[in-house]
Parts: sequence; C-alpha cells; structure tokens
Amino acid sequence: MLVFGLAIHNFPEGLAIGSGFEASIKLGLGLALAICLHDIPEGISMAVPMKNGGIKPTKVIFYVILSGVTTGIGALFGAIVGGISEQVIAGCLSFAAGAMLYIVSGELIPESNKLYRGRMSAIGNMLGFLIGIFATTL
Repeated sequence: MLVFGLAIHNFPEGLAIGSGFEASIKLGLGLALAICLHDIPEGISMAVPMKNGGIKPTKVIFYVILSGVTTGIGALFGAIVGGISEQVIAGCLSFAAGAMLYIVSGELIPESNKLYRGRMSAIGNMLGFLIGIFATTL
C-alpha cells in the first residue's frame, strides 16, 4: 500500500516539474531540486519497512524505483499540458501543490506524530521546510 500511495503522490510532483520547466528553466530546476531532496527521505521511509518486513533487497529497490516512475509520467504530462498556456501551468502547479499538501497534512504528519509522539516529526518538518526554502531560493 505504501508503494502504491507514494506512486500516486509522485505523479503531482512530476506534474509540477514538467509544467515548471514550461514556465521557466529556473522554476523547473528549483522544483526538480526540491523534489529530489524530498524524495531521498521518502525512498528511505518506503525501503526500511519493506526491508524490515523481510522483503529481499533487490525487490525493495525495484519497488522504490517503480514508485518513482510516476514522477516521470507526471513530468511528461506537465510539459505537454503546460505548453498550452500560462493558466494551464498555474493550474498544474496549484493541483500539484494541493495534492502534496493534502497527503502531507492529512496522512503523513498525523501518522508520524502517532509513531514518534511529535518530537522527531516536528524537528523533521522544520528541517524539511527550511531546506525547501533554501533550495528554492538559490
């Protein structure tokens, strides 16, 4: 379920990257960098439970890579529809941001608070927010 959920979550990320590149190279690169940094802990959070659950390392790597394929599909779709107009780019970026905020605020943060009683998840949220700001202002 985690692989499937993250695969769905990765489509809007790709949509943001593809339509971001249609708006400007700087925006596309900034989004790609921020999402790349975001995908590192995401991949780890997907791989560790599978490894601890007894899944072979080669299958773990396969599932992690498979969940990322939807980012490329989303980027292709974002580049295609982003070339239509600035309003479509704005819509794509808004949809991607809304989908990611929904997943994070509705699912990931409450689950991490249950697991770690809010301490480590709060620190992780703050660090992630600061790194995201830093990465997008370069």
